[in-house]
Amino acid sequence: MSEVFTEVADLVGQVTDQPAEQIAADSRFDALTNWTSYDALRLLTGIEQRFEVRLDLQEYFSISDVGGLVAAVSTAKEKSG
Repeated sequence: MSEVFTEVADLVGQVTDQPAEQIAADSRFDALTNWTSYDALRLLTGIEQRFEVRLDLQEYFSISDVGGLVAAVSTAKEKSG
């Protein structure tokens, strides 16, 4: 697993109060326990702070699973750095 995936899974786990080990690339956000729009915004903030990137809000909300978010973060990191 990539370092980006590990950190994203950790953030998803923190937001949803689930162990990061239970978060997989194909984990869908709408299927996660305790997932709300507030949690989605908390995750976005955490992602942007941890990785020092800005994600397009429309693109972010169109991402359906953790793997898609990891790809978006990786792309944003490449563009910024």
